[in-house]
Amino acid sequence: MTIRFATIEDIPKLANYWREHEQGRFGHLPFDEARFSATMKMLIEAQGSHCLFVSDDQEHCPCGVLAGKIDYYYFSSQPVAQLILYWVHPGHRSGSMAIKLMMAFRKWAENRKAAELVVGVTSGEDIERTDRFLKKIGFQLT
Repeated sequence: MTIRFATIEDIPKLANYWREHEQGRFGHLPFDEARFSATMKMLIEAQGSHCLFVSDDQEHCPCGVLAGKIDYYYFSSQPVAQLILYWVHPGHRSGSMAIKLMMAFRKWAENRKAAELVVGVTSGEDIERTDRFLKKIGFQLT
């Protein structure tokens, strides 16, 4: 398993995952592949202020994804790293992939001198499990 920056070639595979798997509380919304693909392309091309990591399985197929950005609070010029998207294929959630994706995001944020990492859970999926996971790797509920 490897963590790497996503490429344009990864977009169709990532789109397939979204089409195939119900996305938590967002499952009732229609999937717009053109919008999804354009957003992923923007994240890939804006690597200074945004990141899009994928985690490959043993067959070098992306099965986890994390997107983030550098942002600013309305009252401060200090950068903060904000999570946009974080998803690991259900078949890989019990392994180390989820941790390694989050650690890649943390390192990316540190390299950009971010004062904070802002991570929210908006999917509605496994909220208690996600809370335990985030606390285990050093996050705290605010």
